[in-house]
Amino acid sequence: MTRRQQVQIMSNDPYWWEARDRGTPYASDGGGQSYDVAVIGSGYTGLSAAHKLAANGVSVLVIEAEELGFGASTRNGGMVSGTLKLSHKELCEAYGRDTANALFQEAQDSVLFLEQFISENDISCDYQRTGMYFAAYAPKHYDALAREADELAALGVETRMVPQTEQRQKLASDIYFGGRTTVLAGGLHPAKYHAGLVAACRRAGVVFRTRCRVNAIKREGTSYVLATDGGNFRADQVVIATNAYTDPGMPWFRRRVIPIGSYIIATEAMDPAMLRRLIPSAEMIQDTKRNLFYYRLSPDGTRMIFGGRTSFRPIDASESASRLHAAMSKVFPSMASARITNSWTGNVAFTFNKVPHVGTHDGIHFALGCCGQGVALMSHFGDQIGHRILGQGGDTAFAHTRFTTKPFYSGHPWFLPVVGEFYRLLDWLERP
Repeated sequence: MTRRQQVQIMSNDPYWWEARDRGTPYASDGGGQSYDVAVIGSGYTGLSAAHKLAANGVSVLVIEAEELGFGASTRNGGMVSGTLKLSHKELCEAYGRDTANALFQEAQDSVLFLEQFISENDISCDYQRTGMYFAAYAPKHYDALAREADELAALGVETRMVPQTEQRQKLASDIYFGGRTTVLAGGLHPAKYHAGLVAACRRAGVVFRTRCRVNAIKREGTSYVLATDGGNFRADQVVIATNAYTDPGMPWFRRRVIPIGSYIIATEAMDPAMLRRLIPSAEMIQDTKRNLFYYRLSPDGTRMIFGGRTSFRPIDASESASRLHAAMSKVFPSMASARITNSWTGNVAFTFNKVPHVGTHDGIHFALGCCGQGVALMSHFGDQIGHRILGQGGDTAFAHTRFTTKPFYSGHPWFLPVVGEFYRLLDWLERP
């Protein structure tokens, strides 16, 4: 099947949610109204910051507008890498070589941080360092990957170019023109990782309030008052870790992130040997299109997880399932008859310069704009924010880039459909 047809799905919930406990561990706690630190957002960033602080004796309240982990932290593809949206060459052009090297190295090191954190906190989340394969959508993309591979080698990054003639060792598909493997990358179960973070935070004494949207933040003297749906809370320090789910009550931050929908499907349970023949290396896969696709095997090897930016306009789960099924069948024709059990969406936060940002504004700490590369990096950023609040350093290269916005942008990305169609045209023009 290469043309789109209607696909029947069983659930609009993320496939990952089936393996996590959505009961008592995710309910609101009691607790008071005053804390040393209030963390807004219960994703990887917020929980990592909360854990670092609480483990060092700081009283921490995590405030979540929905259920814990409602956003991208339990909706993403579970791919772990130290890559950034911009290539090393583009970083050099934008920031100079020294800053580019620092940004790039910190992103790489975030994977090592994540691996150590999972190990030290005994988090069972199916993590494996599998590597990641970047599949070239056009011949010129392969050439660009090869040029960057030389630069990465000089930085000590282990990569390997895979010509089209050898591609089936990595990926049983004929639509790409070779690619590049990156060794320092892997995959995990995102909801299990999130649940492990919640458990670690609870052991450290973090207090959670869910279904509690922050409507305004006001500075009063040396502390802050947070007006929420659950009443007012006071904190000496505030951390904003809302990423693509930043509400109007935080207007300065909302104006600097662009929420973009990403869509994912999970197939029914299938023969693991058959699926492994499609991705013999079991690596995480990402192609080089602007409107990219990314895919992998589920941690138990029984399902294909296939995602992409199939639309820059909101579409329902049935329509996105049909589009992704058609794309998956083009990559792997043998998957044309595979049934889809789950189809879901979540928002990814981009920034106008395609680089994540960490810092403070008006005394409020933040880490925002993961640009689709957030599992390791945002976990690392949360930990660094914790270090900074504790007075233990916490310096990051990502705090030294300007966090800009555009005139008249208020957080509603009305321009995305136009950008999406332009990217689609460029992808089409670059195909031979």
